[in-house]
Amino acid sequence: MKKYIITTIWLLSSLLYAGCSDWLDVSPQSESPKDKLFETQNGFRSALTGAYIRLKGGSLYGGALMWGDIEYMACNWYNPTTSNTTLNELLNCNYNNAGVVSKMDAIYENLYKVIADVNSILEEIDNRKSVFSDGNYEMIKGEALNLRAFCHFDILRLFGPMPANVGDSELFPYVTTVTEDIHPSLTYQDYTKNILKDLDEAQELLKGVDPILTYSIADLSDLDSGDFTTDDNYIGYRNLRMNYYATLAIKARVYLWMAGQDPTQKANAARYAQMVIDAKDNTGTPTFRLGIESDRVAGDYTFSSEHIMALSVYDLAATADNLFGEQGQFVRYDFSIQDGFYYLNNLFPVSERVSDVRWNSMWSYRTTSGQTNYVMYKKFVQNAEISKRILQVPLLRLSEMYLILTECAETKENAEIPYKFYCDKKGIPFIGFSDANWEGDRRNKLIREYVREFYAEGQSFFTYKRFNVTSLPAGWAYPSFSGTLAKYVVPKPLREIEYNNK
Repeated sequence: MKKYIITTIWLLSSLLYAGCSDWLDVSPQSESPKDKLFETQNGFRSALTGAYIRLKGGSLYGGALMWGDIEYMACNWYNPTTSNTTLNELLNCNYNNAGVVSKMDAIYENLYKVIADVNSILEEIDNRKSVFSDGNYEMIKGEALNLRAFCHFDILRLFGPMPANVGDSELFPYVTTVTEDIHPSLTYQDYTKNILKDLDEAQELLKGVDPILTYSIADLSDLDSGDFTTDDNYIGYRNLRMNYYATLAIKARVYLWMAGQDPTQKANAARYAQMVIDAKDNTGTPTFRLGIESDRVAGDYTFSSEHIMALSVYDLAATADNLFGEQGQFVRYDFSIQDGFYYLNNLFPVSERVSDVRWNSMWSYRTTSGQTNYVMYKKFVQNAEISKRILQVPLLRLSEMYLILTECAETKENAEIPYKFYCDKKGIPFIGFSDANWEGDRRNKLIREYVREFYAEGQSFFTYKRFNVTSLPAGWAYPSFSGTLAKYVVPKPLREIEYNNK
């Protein structure tokens, strides 16, 4: 039985309260002994900020698990002329290639490093409750538990078994302590129980104190005006933290995954998705809303009104230009068949995309000489003309909650209610599910919507795995994607993961 040794790296970041969400954009400055770090509330805040900083690293959601490796594995990027062997091997999910192995190892290792970061907090926080004020104990502990569950779940999604055939073998350790002792690997059943246990506790902690339960996202992001005013930036910007509604959204995602083995879990997935959709602030206004055409026109291409939880990325403008621009590696090659945009014309049929907010102004050809067959994606490119750029990348979005409701409905009529609302807001024609085979038609439509909606957000591969897609619905993918067990279950790293306490 494979076991892993998990110890810790102490991460102390400096907090710069210069306004807005600067505290999320700092980098680790120095290391600090545990007993010194956790003498104050600010020490716990620093440690938690360090975990968020690691979360947006290049091997996690600031790259590989957002628009990088995981999107190549879903064939969302395609460049047949690239000389980058590793990228070509990622397209084929060749997990024997040394470059691919290195990338998968880095993902696995860094997810467990985030877990180690938050475990250092969770081991100390109950013994030091006296240092906290104004609900900070509940918020910090709740966020830490959410992060621990979120990272463990993505380890399961990427390296774990097919959700419809989980088996009874031991998979990975669910790490809850900072120790040099060996952590035993757990079965799927015990592993998912631990994820839900953390999420249940986080929900209970956050439900009484999280400002997002009362105040609008706008108020929480503009601390000098509105109903919510505070001199403490740390408790603002709640949609940039693992807030209460993030807990519910993660639960909806986890239960939907578990429904592959136990279809009765769809009821739980739908329940938590509906709770997020129903969220309202103190004025009765929905806390989150689906992005619409006016948001796109304003340059908000990621539809920040949908962001249940996002990561603040202060240099997103430069990052997006570098990755998705004229010289970037994240492109689709157009085979110049028919009227161009071959892949995209099938993913976004002409008949549907006239007003589709995910299509209009979101894709363009390169203009560089010799590069005109390459299509660029603009979701994360920042509009220089708007005064307040959206410098964040989403981890959880409201649109996913509507798709979960659609998938979990037991009847055609009930499935079409959230799906029609979703289609109307996204600007695509609502076409009801086929009477002859409505469940099969729903499945195909959902697969397409997950790809269109979450392109470059790391969800396509997990969608294919969850639905056990062997080939994509006819006509909309070139080169064709063929799913197999060998592609979907990424091998765990062969070496043990050790985090040394320096």
